[in-house]
Amino acid sequence: MKNNKKYLAVVIPLLISSNANASGFFLPEATYSNLGTAGAGDGVHTDSAAAMFTNPATMSGMGDRLFTGNLSVMDLEMKYSDTQDPSNPIGPNGDANAHEVMPTIGLYYVKQLSDTVHGGIALASQGGMAADYGSDWGAALALNDITLMTLQLNSSVSVQVSEKWSLGGGLQFSYASYEMNATGPSFEQGDDWAVGYNLGALYQHSERLKFGLSYRSAIEHEIDTTTLNSSVDATIGLEIPAIADISMAYSLNSDWDLLASVQWHNWSAWDTTPVSVAGGDASVIRGWEDVWHFALGTEYKLNRDWRLKAGISYETSPQDDPSKQNADLPVGEQWRYSVGASTKVNDYLIDFYYEYADLGSVEVDQSKGPSGNAGYAGYFDGRLHFIGMSVTY
Repeated sequence: MKNNKKYLAVVIPLLISSNANASGFFLPEATYSNLGTAGAGDGVHTDSAAAMFTNPATMSGMGDRLFTGNLSVMDLEMKYSDTQDPSNPIGPNGDANAHEVMPTIGLYYVKQLSDTVHGGIALASQGGMAADYGSDWGAALALNDITLMTLQLNSSVSVQVSEKWSLGGGLQFSYASYEMNATGPSFEQGDDWAVGYNLGALYQHSERLKFGLSYRSAIEHEIDTTTLNSSVDATIGLEIPAIADISMAYSLNSDWDLLASVQWHNWSAWDTTPVSVAGGDASVIRGWEDVWHFALGTEYKLNRDWRLKAGISYETSPQDDPSKQNADLPVGEQWRYSVGASTKVNDYLIDFYYEYADLGSVEVDQSKGPSGNAGYAGYFDGRLHFIGMSVTY
């Protein structure tokens, strides 16, 4: 058991969260309903079936039937600048750059079931990550490459309870897959299914003003895996946090709309990452705080055929203590900037967008390393480019 404890000390700062959307690395772009506005107003949008993912009550405003397909390409780059003393005998020294290009996709379908009831189903990913730093950087003993994928199947129902109010709810079935390789210990690919729920309300105050309120429950995954080095059984806990959203849309006139959203991400519930290796407790202390997300956007009707869009969002940092940051998930405050345009071709609404996400500069100080192993210290600088489109009919 003594060797197992040393093994645990080396591997355990290594887990990435699927909320890789914003907080952490949680990527909501595949679930945007109004592309080009950085997610602002998604909880009240009814021109895209994708809005059901944020707020199921929006389905009541989508007519007889609506289908939306979102497709984006994500270009992620994470740069590591090593700052530890070159004479430090613990671990290698060196900068690194992880660059990955990956697609994201979301499929959404809504159908009116009666005069007051709509049903819908969505298949999308709330987040994921792939990063490969190689084997010659400052944290190589802790991490070479890591892959995390999540996929959510969401079935929902909405009810028009009055002229102004709609209510909705649904079940979300979540799949997660995780794999990590390092110069030191590594984890084989493992996966897990878990279940959560979502609730929402839509209030149409007037023809010009509407509000949405929604909540997605936390989802807890337990991923069973095996270490590559010694074939030891391991279990890794992965949590997608609870998210509450308040959205608003206001029409200044027939051509110009203002959009806003505020979200709360319950990351403080993820105080530790539960990890068990060979039956021993090796949980990682994260010490995260809740995250607040603010988004503002606008839509402008340029002419009969085109609408132009723009948006900006900001997220607070869940962790500002360098000693509690880790190579698997360096997290800080985030800014997103987005532009887009939409047009209608016959019965097809086509949206195009570009978004840039500044993931900030995050200081990491694990220079002593757990139990004298895998020590590293430096800065992570990250950015994301998204380019994509959606088709709704």
